[in-house]
Amino acid sequence: MTTFERRDRRPTAADGSDPALDSLVVLVAESHGYGCRSVPGDVMLLDGPQRLHIGMRNLRQLARLVPRDDWPALVADHVGTIITAIEEPLDLSDFALVSGLLRSRVYPVEARTGRLISRPFAPGLIEAIVADTPTTVRTVVTDDALTWPVTLDEVFAVGRDGVRADGPLECDVIDDTGIRVLEGSTFYAATHLVWLESYLDPGPYGALAVAPTRSTIAACSIRKDTVQLTAERLRAFARDSHEDGPGSLTPELFWWRHGTLTLLEPANTGRGELPDGFLNHLTSLP
Repeated sequence: MTTFERRDRRPTAADGSDPALDSLVVLVAESHGYGCRSVPGDVMLLDGPQRLHIGMRNLRQLARLVPRDDWPALVADHVGTIITAIEEPLDLSDFALVSGLLRSRVYPVEARTGRLISRPFAPGLIEAIVADTPTTVRTVVTDDALTWPVTLDEVFAVGRDGVRADGPLECDVIDDTGIRVLEGSTFYAATHLVWLESYLDPGPYGALAVAPTRSTIAACSIRKDTVQLTAERLRAFARDSHEDGPGSLTPELFWWRHGTLTLLEPANTGRGELPDGFLNHLTSLP
């Protein structure tokens, strides 16, 4: 058994930035031949042989996990990997050859662009297709798939099969609520919500679930007598994990039923209670 724990956070500037970390990004970018400047959205824009973006929130979350003396190596690896993913030639035109690389990955809806092969996954989240190579994870865009002899649904089916073939997430049961935290060293944990019934018995009422980061999800079968307590603990876990990262997705709570995720916004009481409509519907179920 384990309990929910809130990790310590290092102090940063009022806007969340850290000048030392920002300066390291600039230095590494310049060493690769890129100019670098801050732009709205907590992003560093790199201009050079290509144009690319570095999300600073995710990088700060990674930096919290290591001593400051390790930041130069962390930033060099992080920025270098992103630049390599953009500059490294990767021919995705032959579907038969690349299908084994394809994975279904969940992103915040803000990551959606017109060229990205994506579709809605849950409120606030999208499901995209990426190519997972030994050195990088690269999003697949529409130009990559122009000659693929498959439908969009078939592409996502292949991506999901790839995630499931990589193996299950580790499962840890939390205290007396039966909450299960599912995690692994993967970018695809949220995709496992598609087959949540492989990790728990959702019973007649389904489950409450959260997907705070790319590597961690948590869920619990709904019991009418403990549903409010379970919701409160899941919300707290999601809120802390989403803030800590890395790879933040969403702090929201969802109702999982028959593979569908429905957003459960807190009731207008200021206490994070479940919405009356959901509770009334739950009461009406046999």
